[in-house]
Amino acid sequence: MTTIRDVARLAGVAPSTASLALNSRKRVSSKTREKVLQAAQALGYIPNSLAKNLTAQKTGIIGILMAEIINPYHASLTHFIQKELRKKSYRMNLGITEGEALIEEEVLKDFISQKVDGVLIHTADIINFNLSTFYELIRREIPTVLIGGGFEGVNLPIVDVELEKGIYKLTRYLIQRGYKRFLFLSGLKAAVTFKRRIDGFQKAMLENGYLVLETDIVETHPDIEGGYTSTLEIFNKKHPAYDVILCVNDYMAFGVLRALRELKIKVPENIGLAGFDDISFASVAGVPLTTVHIPIEELAVKSVDLLYQRILYRENPEQKCIWKKTVDTQIVVRQSTR
Repeated sequence: MTTIRDVARLAGVAPSTASLALNSRKRVSSKTREKVLQAAQALGYIPNSLAKNLTAQKTGIIGILMAEIINPYHASLTHFIQKELRKKSYRMNLGITEGEALIEEEVLKDFISQKVDGVLIHTADIINFNLSTFYELIRREIPTVLIGGGFEGVNLPIVDVELEKGIYKLTRYLIQRGYKRFLFLSGLKAAVTFKRRIDGFQKAMLENGYLVLETDIVETHPDIEGGYTSTLEIFNKKHPAYDVILCVNDYMAFGVLRALRELKIKVPENIGLAGFDDISFASVAGVPLTTVHIPIEELAVKSVDLLYQRILYRENPEQKCIWKKTVDTQIVVRQSTR
């Protein structure tokens, strides 16, 4: 196996000079660099990328903190993040937390011990995270970007999604279509992503003179099973006067659709149904779903780009760096609402 010493011997330079030349350091003259490159090509020398990274105090790894990837939204976001990281010659270390604070803390501590080059944190599902771990990332100057929103007291770059604006526009649209009694199915209200959507929903309702009762906002698991069981429980106990169900994500809305079918309640003839995210299955559901579109690939691209800027900024503090980027949302109207 050809080594850097073999290249240096053929080029007639010291191994350290050959290394500098192969890494395009300015301390080496163009004539010397050319001699080293010709020697490397003649010998078929391939640099050891791992050793190169370690010498430069880099691992080529980016840590990704995600609650889960069962929901197609999370799976798609993870896919596009990995795709963008590959373009920049990075590998991904995915940490699944299942929404548990202790696991979240353990995953980030693992990232720190693995000396990852940067961290992307999908904040949407974080509920009771230990802020001291965030501060440890900041203290160690590990480039970190929050995806989907920030936290009070945590000063880190953010790629934000217009969650409040999206649900606000959807609620206003549904009111304009004549819907009056809303059932809002949410995940844990303490989670950032759900609280922001509830805020946008309530704002639209109050602005249009509609009263929102505490019982109109139901906390459940933000998945198919949560949507299914909650709908059955609500509609089997009584015959509520709701004429539309608004879900915090499409994944939950699929469960609602299943329950309504079992209850012989037709969508949209008897009740409207809308979701959020516009995941790939939303357009091909039994009844194509009215929803709010999040451009997931754009979110991934902006997140990786912002993190890459932070990595470059760490290497060159004089370089200007953007602190926040935003991804807009838009309503997608389909057959689940009238």
